[in-house]
Amino acid sequence: MLTVTLIRHGQSTDNVRHVWAGWADAPLSQRAEALGAYLSKTLFTKIYASPLKRAATTAALVLAAQPAPQPPHDFTIESIKEQNFGIAEGKPWCSPDNRSSKSLSEYTSEGKYPTPLPGERFTDGESDEDLAARAMQAVDEVVMPHVRSAMRARRAEHIALVSHGLCIRALICALLERDSRKITPSRGYTGMQNTAWARVIIEMQDVADGIPLEITDEDNSLIVTVTDFGRTDHLVKLKPNAGGTGKIAYDPKQRDIRAFFDGAANTKDCESDALDGNNREAKK
Repeated sequence: MLTVTLIRHGQSTDNVRHVWAGWADAPLSQRAEALGAYLSKTLFTKIYASPLKRAATTAALVLAAQPAPQPPHDFTIESIKEQNFGIAEGKPWCSPDNRSSKSLSEYTSEGKYPTPLPGERFTDGESDEDLAARAMQAVDEVVMPHVRSAMRARRAEHIALVSHGLCIRALICALLERDSRKITPSRGYTGMQNTAWARVIIEMQDVADGIPLEITDEDNSLIVTVTDFGRTDHLVKLKPNAGGTGKIAYDPKQRDIRAFFDGAANTKDCESDALDGNNREAKK
């Protein structure tokens, strides 16, 4: 069995400024020690992270809280970076009254940067389809090797991927593509707050004891289950910093841009009945 914990980075300075923040490399404005402490008893086989500061710094805090010997780590995984917004990076987000009245290029020529509609992308940026392809690449190159090693050795492994709101949603979609049950969709994976986490378990069905396991990229016997999504237990007792989450949480003008980066405003849903409520861990 392989367990994958997907962690959204801590709040960045660009999150507070309400600007387009894809590959722009903003540092954290709110530290993620609370998350590290919360996950300190979760023993990871390996910790991976996007190289963007807000993700790599969050991952370092999670790593620092792990008991000795700390797990190996790699904070250079380009394929789990946030969606690239091209010429909109660092520019203020806007919300036109009638978004469909003009094309995205017409808005940007006026110096306005609204949320792209399905199929649109900012110049020099990525579309939803580009992000989905990159997430699939991450699954192929980062996750599947752990699936194979866990299955072949008949041991449990647990990896962490510290990434970004939109990319995490794409990663869960890509992982569910590996599920052999073809489950009827029932919900979308949107709304990840800063430092929230999700968890996916990958197992092989109909495994008999004593039989060596071999798995290939085309294997059709995997069971992929989302057991947790958007968990923020570690923030319950954490007081918000002035000017940070506490300030923008009640700013209605910024609600939509925050929802977008949380994944909640993406119009394309990736859904699955594999979600197991508040999961087995919540019931402990």
